Amino acid sequence: MKKLFLPFAILVATISITGCDENEHEQQPPQAVIENSSEVTSIAQGESVTLGANVISSLETTIEWMVNGQPVAGAIGKTFEFTGNQTGEHVITLNVTNKDGQVSDQTTITVYYQIDFEASSVLPYVATANSGSGVFDGGYIDEVSGLKMPASVNSEWGSWSGIAISQYNDMATEGYANQLSAYYKDGSSGFGGYDGSKTFTVSYSGQISFEDDATEGAFYHFWVTNSTYAALSMKNGDAFSKKFELGDWFKLIITAEDKDGNPTGTSVEFYLADFRTATSPGILTEWAQVDLTPLGSHVHTVKFDLQSSDTGEWGMNTPAYFCFDNIAFLK
Repeated sequence: MKKLFLPFAILVATISITGCDENEHEQQPPQAVIENSSEVTSIAQGESVTLGANVISSLETTIEWMVNGQPVAGAIGKTFEFTGNQTGEHVITLNVTNKDGQVSDQTTITVYYQIDFEASSVLPYVATANSGSGVFDGGYIDEVSGLKMPASVNSEWGSWSGIAISQYNDMATEGYANQLSAYYKDGSSGFGGYDGSKTFTVSYSGQISFEDDATEGAFYHFWVTNSTYAALSMKNGDAFSKKFELGDWFKLIITAEDKDGNPTGTSVEFYLADFRTATSPGILTEWAQVDLTPLGSHVHTVKFDLQSSDTGEWGMNTPAYFCFDNIAFLK
């Protein structure tokens, strides 16, 4: 009996083990992540960003892209170009499926509204002379967003304050007669605006706010540079201001208020000229982006203040002008 039982037991065990190997299947669901090689997470309305699907699977897969929970027709490849036609936050979802399962990944792209001052509707507000007499009295209101940039002109004295829209970029003429020039000339277009554009703004004791008293929004960034009036005053000195040297500086300070006039967020500071150390960059001669997100998400009014190391009995001696362009925000 013992001689017959042992081989039989081995045979049964062998059959049992062999049967498990034939019937078991190791599940191999896909792995996938969204790749954003440009690292762009916010774009202006109308701009695009290209995303990629990094997929790992030994089995055949299908790909689906979705925007805000809705499948995008024809978006079934490993690259997806998202165009920001509508402002706001948009959730992009990647679904990758094989016969063993599905995996998803998500990223968020913010589409902001941007005023670049190049629209034809802006042209009637562009300054007609490179001084206070050429500034459009009353200022400019963006017809889409309702963001207003007021300006006040004293025709008797030929003076002004606020925000002027300009296309001047005379980088050579010093003094008060050249108030509305950007200290910049694009190497290709020859224009003075950001990214080779023609139109920009000049601020002199200016601020911006929404025309509707109840409207608030989040400001993302804008681009700034020096006016020629301020830049040449700092570079060469004049009858009222010193030539900048080691230790000097010229700074833009940006603050915000909500619809009730209460301060929001934290202030933003940016140096338009920096001679504080021997290795400081000096006078800004290019367009530079300034992050405005610290101002908060409930902003109604944005105020601009300028401070300088060159001050006297009557206040700041450096001309209190700077230029800005391409302001980005959501309301």
